[in-house]
Amino acid sequence: MAVRPTRRTQTAEYWLEEFAANGEDLEHLYEWLVEESEPRTIEQLSFLVLEHRCNREEEALLKQGDRGVIYQPQDEYEVGQRIVFPAFDYATAEVVAVRDGNNPRYGPFRVIKVQLENESTSREFAAGLLSDHALQGSAALLEDTDLLSVDQLYALYGQNVREQVQDALSHNDDFVHFAGRWYLRGLIPQVTPFHLNIAEAMIYERAQPLTLSELLEEVEFPPETKASAQEYALSHGLNHDSRFAEISTGSQSAWYLSALIPGGVRDTPTRLVPAYRTQGGEWLNRELNEFVAELGDEADELDGKPAAASGSTDSVEILLTYPHRREGTLPLTSRALGMLSEKPADRFMVTFLDPLNREKISGWMVPSERYAWGLAEWYHRHDLPVGALLELRLGDDPFTFLVSYERGRRRSEWIREAAASGGQLNFSMQRRAYGCRYDKSVLIAETSVDALDDLWTTVEDAESLFEHLVMIFPELAKLSGQGLVHAKTLYSAVNMTLRCGAVPIFAELTRRACFDPVGDGNWVYDGLLGHVTYKTPEDMSERTRSNRHDLIVDRVYQYAASDEG
Repeated sequence: MAVRPTRRTQTAEYWLEEFAANGEDLEHLYEWLVEESEPRTIEQLSFLVLEHRCNREEEALLKQGDRGVIYQPQDEYEVGQRIVFPAFDYATAEVVAVRDGNNPRYGPFRVIKVQLENESTSREFAAGLLSDHALQGSAALLEDTDLLSVDQLYALYGQNVREQVQDALSHNDDFVHFAGRWYLRGLIPQVTPFHLNIAEAMIYERAQPLTLSELLEEVEFPPETKASAQEYALSHGLNHDSRFAEISTGSQSAWYLSALIPGGVRDTPTRLVPAYRTQGGEWLNRELNEFVAELGDEADELDGKPAAASGSTDSVEILLTYPHRREGTLPLTSRALGMLSEKPADRFMVTFLDPLNREKISGWMVPSERYAWGLAEWYHRHDLPVGALLELRLGDDPFTFLVSYERGRRRSEWIREAAASGGQLNFSMQRRAYGCRYDKSVLIAETSVDALDDLWTTVEDAESLFEHLVMIFPELAKLSGQGLVHAKTLYSAVNMTLRCGAVPIFAELTRRACFDPVGDGNWVYDGLLGHVTYKTPEDMSERTRSNRHDLIVDRVYQYAASDEG
């Protein structure tokens, strides 16, 4: 029984192994884009190529009668006869010789030598085969009613077609790729300095980002140019001019002047760049792990395993640390970023709204760097200290966020105050009163921020974290009659002059024998053991070199480990 043949474009082998976009495919796309005069996505172009290949095979089948008979190995052929070979993209060949062949498997048959068009050498094929062969019955190709549609073929093999077409387009200078669409270089309307100067003046005058459609109200192109081509050309021109920056104002992309983007948005503030990053796998005891969750530092989040934070899916409680307070920023933890249904750009404008007085504050979010910017004046006006507890909630309007704190009656109490003296960070106890809820262990007031700025340690200049802790710990310990320092206080103090997540700091407490936990989150320091490091989890837990009688022994866990807890 003969095996029913299949059109080549109906097979996985053709699309996954044989297919490669060629010059004829690109010529077809070129002509189509000229006719459409609009930029198109790679999905649209690759679909066209697949459709074109299928149509070309159909046309070849329809024309086979004029060009010759379709090659079938059971048929006999004569010298001078013309044959069509589907396996060679329906190329036509002329029979130039015929001889006998013999194979125990197939029995007697003939061998024809043919000269394929566009080939310099001849090929040989079997003819007159008596046994079944995959090509027997090829005449049924035209009558096949069970063909997969172009849509079905694209669903099955579109990914490989896209990759091949995109590779071919990227190596052809006639095609230009920008903003997710392809177009012909020769069809892009010319964008002149005059066009760009008009766009700059419009944005500067309105002092807000403008969409392409808004800019095109005054940036004029020839009237016969299609709107999509105008937008493509203008966005291409704006993108290649350093005066402009593409951002998002909500539901759509817009263009703004780079000079008007705040420095703290254009470049990540150095105070927000951790000098020591959490790697995962650091050893911490249960209490320290809980503190990491309470602090919710974005620098402690790892690969989908965020430091926990309180609040619902549309509300996040945020603890204000010194780097963020000083820069007027908010940390964007994974939970905070989860409130965004979409992250439209690396940076985009938002509106912060104080729900108490309905004050609106223009701000920015920079999700890639995990912070929001624009609250410095709000922090200062409400006298919010390091350690203040804030709430960030989704607003009713797109890209609007409610930022608030729990108001309360000011109550004076003794708190830690940081100051810079003699090139060092010093702490003292002073009476202060704040009208907000705060974490007292993290709460630190400061005197002169300019003096503290002089002590700030950049990533490049950071000494070892342990040396930093050894300098700060005694300064904090002197504020307690028992020499106690709370772990969260140490974290807050370190971040006055060095950006660091909680985990690296707590990991140093855990593995260094000179630090010992004595309960309620408090630790003490023994300088005589400064050279001793615990190597094993058992030693870290038992604190085998400790001289403390009030030592708290607790099992240690690896931070963010899957079996933690």
